[in-house]
Formats: sequence, C-alpha cells, structure tokens
Amino acid sequence: MEFYAVKALAALLKPPGLFAVLMAATALAARRRPRLARGLGLGSAALILLLSSGPVSDVLLDSLSRYPPVEPRQMSAVQAIVILGSGTQRDLADYGGGTVSPLALERLRYGARLARDSRLPVLVTDGALNGHRPGAQFMAEALLDWGVRARWIEGRALTTYDNARYARDMLAPEGIDRIALVSHAWHLPRAVAVFERVGFKVLPAPTLVPARRHEGVLDWLPDPMALERSVFALHEHLGRAWYRLRYGADR
Repeated sequence: MEFYAVKALAALLKPPGLFAVLMAATALAARRRPRLARGLGLGSAALILLLSSGPVSDVLLDSLSRYPPVEPRQMSAVQAIVILGSGTQRDLADYGGGTVSPLALERLRYGARLARDSRLPVLVTDGALNGHRPGAQFMAEALLDWGVRARWIEGRALTTYDNARYARDMLAPEGIDRIALVSHAWHLPRAVAVFERVGFKVLPAPTLVPARRHEGVLDWLPDPMALERSVFALHEHLGRAWYRLRYGADR
C-alpha cells in the first residue's frame, strides 16, 4: 500500500501531474479569484517553458551528479558488479514480448564494459508489478548482446531500497560485500546511500557523467527531451527527500 501511495503522490508533484494540478487550480480560482487565476496561469506557463529548456534541465540534472567516472585500477578492490534496472518496454513484436527501457539500456551498456574489462561477476536487479516478467530477466538477455552473462538475476525489487536489500540477500551468502554499483550519475547518490546502509562497501560506477556544457540560444526553446530530463531530476529530488524520511539514507 505504501508503494502505491508514494508513487501516486510523486506523480502529482512532478510533470505532467504537476501541470494538471496547476491547471485545475487555475480553473477553480478563475471565477471567484481571477487575479489568483491569472497568476497561476502565467506561473504555470513559465514553469513549463523553464522545465522544457535545455539549460534549465541540465542544471537540475547535473546538480545531482557527484561521482567521477570509475578508473580501471579501482575495480581491483571490488568483488562484483551490480547493475540497477529502470523498468521495461512491453508488448513489442520485434523483441518477442519486451525488452529493457532506454534508461536501463544505458546502464547495461556501461556495466557490460566494466564487466568485460574487469572480468568480475555481474548481478542485475529489477522487478515488475502485476505478475509481469521481471525486468532483471530482460536485463540479463540484453547483457548477452555484449557478451556478458549475469551470474545473479534479482527480480523482486520495486524500489532502489529493494534493489539494495535483495542484492545483499543474494551476495552475502557468497561473502561478497564490496561492489561496483552501476547507475546513472544523477541516481547514484541515493543508490549508494541505501546500498551502504544495508551493509555494502560501494564503489560508485556512474554512467552519463556530465562534462562541461556548451549551450546555444536554440537550447532555450521548449523541447520534450529537455522536459524529460527535468522530470528525471525532480523525481530524484523527491526520492531523496522520501528516503531521508523513510530510511534515513541520503547523500
């Protein structure tokens, strides 16, 4: 029940749910408080434009990134690589029913590179709702495209905290507590915190680490991809706030 309540609240606090809430508030205020309605309307339009611009979305997302890329020598200190999933795409004819999401694919590509270079074993972790095939199984299949076979496939996790505790349950019996944790640079601070909280010694292994940006005038124009990056950033900020309250885990 908690899982669904948190997901529903988060959906209303970030786009597009946030925009729907603001539009509803504007409509309700229009008759009795027209000045408030005008303010809400103009504010909503400004917010949409800002969150849809490249420079703003980049600042929001880059502010969450704190770990540098992994250096090869650092991998000698870990025992296994853990790659975090990020959902799936289902009902696809060309993939026999489904495959990983674009975000998961980006993590898998980087994790596969680390695995090939270090020859360390790999754990993939991602669950599913409503009896669907776990995302971790799709992840394991995708890794084979890069010649990497996952040793452990954890398919119960629905949250980052689940990723951590279920990975611990699988790796602890084999004496593994030093891991390289693969996820997006903007997601890793929260992920590292919860993995350390359950007992792992973590080497952060971020992918898509931001470098110096070169923004142009056209980057300020509304763009759906920029809005998507802003949504990722807002989701992560909300997640960090919730994890601080719920688990006392944050960076």
